[in-house]
Amino acid sequence: MKKFVFSLFFFSALFAVAQNKSTIETKALIRDYSKAKSVEGMSQTLLSRLPIRQTPKGPAIGVLAKVDNRFDAETLKRDGINITSRVADIVAMNVPLHKLESLESVPGIVLFSVAHRAAPMMDDTRFDTHTDSIQAGVGVPMPFNGSGVLIGITDWGFDYRHPNLNPKSNPRILRAWDQFKLSGPAPQGFDYGTEYKTYDELRAANCDTAGLYGYATHGTHVAGICGGKGTSSGQAIGQAPGAQFLLGSWYLDEPSWLDQVAWMYGVAKSENKRLVINSSWGMYTFSTLDGTSLLSQAINSYSDSGVVFVTSGGNNGDVNYHIQHTFESDVDTLGSVASYYGSGIGQGLIYWGEPYGSEGYGNFKAAFALVNKSDNSQVYFSPMFNTADDIIFTESYIVAGSDTIHYDIMTESANPLDNRPHALLNVGKDNDYNLVMLCYADSGTTVNVWNMANIANGAGNMGCNFTGTDILSCISGDYYYGIGEPACAEKTISVAAHDADRIKNGVFTPGTLAYFSSYGPTLDGRMKPEISAPGYNVVSSVSSWSDELSNYPAVYEAMSGGRRYTWARMSGTSMSSPAVTGIVALMLQANPYLTVDQIREIIFTTARNDNMTGPLIQNDSMSIRWGHGKIDALRAVNAAYDKLSVSQAAEITPQLVVFPNPTADFVTVRTGSNMPQPVEIFTIDGRKVMQTTLSGENIIDLSSLSKGVYFLRVSNSSSIRTAKIVKN
Repeated sequence: MKKFVFSLFFFSALFAVAQNKSTIETKALIRDYSKAKSVEGMSQTLLSRLPIRQTPKGPAIGVLAKVDNRFDAETLKRDGINITSRVADIVAMNVPLHKLESLESVPGIVLFSVAHRAAPMMDDTRFDTHTDSIQAGVGVPMPFNGSGVLIGITDWGFDYRHPNLNPKSNPRILRAWDQFKLSGPAPQGFDYGTEYKTYDELRAANCDTAGLYGYATHGTHVAGICGGKGTSSGQAIGQAPGAQFLLGSWYLDEPSWLDQVAWMYGVAKSENKRLVINSSWGMYTFSTLDGTSLLSQAINSYSDSGVVFVTSGGNNGDVNYHIQHTFESDVDTLGSVASYYGSGIGQGLIYWGEPYGSEGYGNFKAAFALVNKSDNSQVYFSPMFNTADDIIFTESYIVAGSDTIHYDIMTESANPLDNRPHALLNVGKDNDYNLVMLCYADSGTTVNVWNMANIANGAGNMGCNFTGTDILSCISGDYYYGIGEPACAEKTISVAAHDADRIKNGVFTPGTLAYFSSYGPTLDGRMKPEISAPGYNVVSSVSSWSDELSNYPAVYEAMSGGRRYTWARMSGTSMSSPAVTGIVALMLQANPYLTVDQIREIIFTTARNDNMTGPLIQNDSMSIRWGHGKIDALRAVNAAYDKLSVSQAAEITPQLVVFPNPTADFVTVRTGSNMPQPVEIFTIDGRKVMQTTLSGENIIDLSSLSKGVYFLRVSNSSSIRTAKIVKN
């Protein structure tokens, strides 16, 4: 008897060891497939989590295995299992589902696991911001997708045929204005560019024309994040996939951008729809950087008329391109080596003083020096340019040895917008010399200086390091005051970028701030950026017409009309800004009566904080990198909906959702309103069998009812909605 017990224990132990060779997901797949005998009969929930591959030999799945020296790849190959790669003791293979269980007994396999479905970074954006719940109607009065709202995108590189933006079954682009295309017709009221008003016109155009960045793709990627429909299998869905687009390819100057805004605003008024405009771009050289520019003022005015502006906060968070210095004596000199941008043509040195009448005010002198890299004793100084001289524009050159370096300078004693002394000094690039920024001022004067790249098309916004050396007592720069135009405008929502929160192997990992996300504050000390959203490795659509297509490896692809379309990853606050833009569209669908000030307040007060952001809201504080924290669409949309008055809410027809259906005992009812609603259940012959009052999402117990068909009715003063329920 003892012998029998020992044997039983021995075989049980062997069975336990064998079962530990595979992960729990692997075991679940093996069991479910063994029971169902086909993919069609398997659990759809399980299948949705696992990337089953359809091969000529039947369904298969990728597997990773840890192996030891007993492992024989040839044996598995003869058994129809394809070894795809190996690094050290980790092997990747493609395994037919009917062969999966056999891996339990293969010598040399220590552990194996089926592949998990890789969540693309756009889906991570929806998870991080909670828009996946909003689109599904979970935790909100009804599902929201941005329907009835217009998203304006001022950008370049639009693919008008991409199925993510403009599928034939559901055209999403309402209109587009390409300012670079000269053939016309221009939009009504404008005399340049070409406007496309119909789906057929957009299809015929293919894409916007080449501008300063050639045939680009930036706008196609941004639009997909705002509200792309996603792939046919449901990946990379945008934030507001029910909104319509107004796409504006613009000349990259303030007037042409404001023309785009005016055009978009006019279309929105004619359509009687709310408008949110995304601007994933930024500049430093043409702005006062303190929110007083004409562009900033125009943004504030449009905001007061109900247009919502969302802008990228900037991508210079990893660059020491700024210096703030208060001169301690009349002989104090500020100097720093201004690094050149690798593919640039020179550097723009931007100087701003303090406003007239403020502490630290004073005119200053701007200059530069060139120092031969091979012999630091050879120093060539430019003239000193005084802001008090109001130099309109001067260009000249310095002869340094055998080299000639071009420069130009503008100065003003008091900028008419903010009363600040200002100098803009552009110096050509010469790789044989170090460029040294110089500044002189009276004691007590405070000056801020930025080192920005100049590139061939004149549209550079890349910061470059200020570094300290013994040459001319140079000091190093910092990364503060990195908010450019239009993010510095008072009423625009300026957005930082972080890596998306995610769950991997059951462990939740909060996203860290992206290394490139720019620091605040604005030049006048306002706290921006104001909110953060995912902007690192975000998957979205890429223009099929782009000159840069080979630079973006496809994550997903689709064929339409014989043409290949792709989705790829990009990073930047250019990607985090449209994530917020899409959320604003969801808020405006939930409550189209919101003012811009209300939208800003809701987004900021409903932001979520974690151990990465710190307890900002709890401490009634902001961060010069995170703003108020990470945007929370679920809380923001609920807060937007809750601001509806009773009469306003009555004008919105809520969606009634009942699931699961058919059901056994319990059914979840989403009434589509946070207001109490009378709910009644009737039999098929009209007998009332249940009555209650519900709001939002609730579970109703139907266990007391017999099997059969019932009708659920939700009514209020303005509408009656019904749903059929099958109880089995």
